[in-house]
Amino acid sequence: MLPSYKNILYATDLSESARLALRHAVSLAGRYDAAMTILHVVPDLVELMSEDAGFDIESHFKSADWEAINTTATTRAKEKARERVREMTAECATDSPRCPVSSAELKIQAGDPAAHILAEIHTGNYDLVVMGAHGRGAFMDMLLGSVANKVVRLSTVPVLTVRLPKENTAE
Repeated sequence: MLPSYKNILYATDLSESARLALRHAVSLAGRYDAAMTILHVVPDLVELMSEDAGFDIESHFKSADWEAINTTATTRAKEKARERVREMTAECATDSPRCPVSSAELKIQAGDPAAHILAEIHTGNYDLVVMGAHGRGAFMDMLLGSVANKVVRLSTVPVLTVRLPKENTAE
């Protein structure tokens, strides 16, 4: 029996590869009359900067200052995610009478993207995950890790990763 998709999780980091992945998610949702959930996880800036610096930045500076920076970044990311959904709704409404993005549930969270995506997969009733992949290359992904790689390895449902065409990448 061929698979049927009824509930698709689209995970986005708002990148260009994620924008292309959204087109795939919309196409599949339209073809299978599936519901869509859109998940955007805002990385914790203090955590990211601490990893890059090699020490806990928050412990060396005022916690309230870092919290304000994180709150501002999270608010901006939420606005950007909502804006992206509105853009895609308008674009897909011209292509088909039923646009799955317009009825999609939008979830915006803060923290570790891979962990939040995997938790959403675990708690939701998804048949498929669709997400962009930056495609820095196998060696860089092995060294740096990758949200898409981690989700593909640990997901309990199929994951469709979408890369930008070669001419659009910086490789």
